[in-house]
Amino acid sequence: MPLPTPIPLVLLGLRAEIGHAVSKFLRPEYETIYFISSPEVAKSELPKLLAGKEPARATNDVGTENFTQPPRVLMFGRGYTPEFVQELKRSLEGVAQEPVAWAVGDPAKAPTGPPGPDYVEQVAKDSKAAVATWAEEGGTKEAFVVY
Repeated sequence: MPLPTPIPLVLLGLRAEIGHAVSKFLRPEYETIYFISSPEVAKSELPKLLAGKEPARATNDVGTENFTQPPRVLMFGRGYTPEFVQELKRSLEGVAQEPVAWAVGDPAKAPTGPPGPDYVEQVAKDSKAAVATWAEEGGTKEAFVVY
């Protein structure tokens, strides 16, 4: 089954205001359907989303809440460690209806001070590039990528 257009994505970050801005830069290729802002919510809501079920109502306005298709990309901001994401991925093995790309920000690339004016745009560009090969190959296999 080919990837839908746009590709449904769940964005996971620690701050909704950054998530909102990143979400805009991910368009038109990706549709942020839901935004998760804590590891606890990730653990409780991702199983529902991956299984094609509706999650709890969002407490932010980042995602479109268009749950007609399950997410195909889970994009984690640099506030989530690759180790946490790998552990979460293992715990959710077999739950997703379709193969999913798990993209996580490289903590070594996180800004040490306040982010610069082009930080959000660069994060979106890097994260899109990280899953581009997976998407171009049709998203037929699970993927774990660090951007």
